[in-house]
Amino acid sequence: MKRILKDAVRIAQSDPHLATFEISVQGNELHLSKGGESFARLLPAQKEHHWRMEYFHQADRWEHIDFSGTLEECLAFLAENTHYLFWEG
Repeated sequence: MKRILKDAVRIAQSDPHLATFEISVQGNELHLSKGGESFARLLPAQKEHHWRMEYFHQADRWEHIDFSGTLEECLAFLAENTHYLFWEG
């Protein structure tokens, strides 16, 4: 998981939409957060090296995002769909 976290941080730092967020490991999940508050998480999918995603809907519950892919594809999806990155302020 350390290598995956390192890869995720490297990918995120290369994108201005993701560079300001923290990425951490919680169990077998990667969490994106701002100020300690998680707003999106990547969970291992059944297919090897693929992830599925959820976002924290209205600070109330985790909501499934209808997208799965490699780590790089998932982070690119979040960067392109900035409405999931609502902890910018």
